[in-house]
This record gives sequence, C-alpha cells and structure tokens, in this order.
Amino acid sequence: MTNPNMTDDQERTDLSEAEAQLGKPRGGARPGAGRKPKWQQASTKVMRVPEQYAGVVRALILHLDETQDIRHGYAPATSERLPTRSITGRAQYVQFTVSPRDEPREVQEELKL
Repeated sequence: MTNPNMTDDQERTDLSEAEAQLGKPRGGARPGAGRKPKWQQASTKVMRVPEQYAGVVRALILHLDETQDIRHGYAPATSERLPTRSITGRAQYVQFTVSPRDEPREVQEELKL
C-alpha cells in the first residue's frame, strides 16, 4: 500500500531496502520459472512455414501425437480431410494416414511365445 505523502523516489528507496532485507533480488533466472513445453516427450525445432499451411502442419502434428500408440496388427488411422490452398491458390484437401510399421523379427518372435 502506498503512502500519499511519500515521493516516488522515497517509495523506490523503501522498496529497495525491503528487497535487500529479504535477500531476494527481482528478476533473473530461477528454478522452475518460465513457460512449460507443450511437447513433453520430444525436443522441438523452430521452422518457418507459409501461413496458409500453418493449420495443416499443426493438424499433422496433432494427428501424429494422437496415433502414436498404433502397433502391429492395428488398422491404419486416417485423419479427416482438411481444406487448404496450394502456394498458387488452388483449393486442395489434405488427409493423413498413420500405419503401423512392421515389427522387427525379434519382437515378432517374442509375441509368438
């Protein structure tokens, strides 16, 4: 709470003295501070994408995340058709399909046991 009889300089001095007494300066790096990553299990990379493709690229990433647990023996997962435009402006639809890769022979043998 500010005192109406104090000048701005006096208030700043009081604040600096209070900080010095606490021993906690303002600002700077602190453990646990900052924005938390959206993608917890993977590192990220900055990439420039044409504006008209930004939504499609985001949809691809979300589709890959949603279908990460597809394993051998599961049916492929196909996204909905997404309307977009080409660089030249032609109307297009994009659709993503994620299929399980064949398991390595060692895993196939373990599954048969």
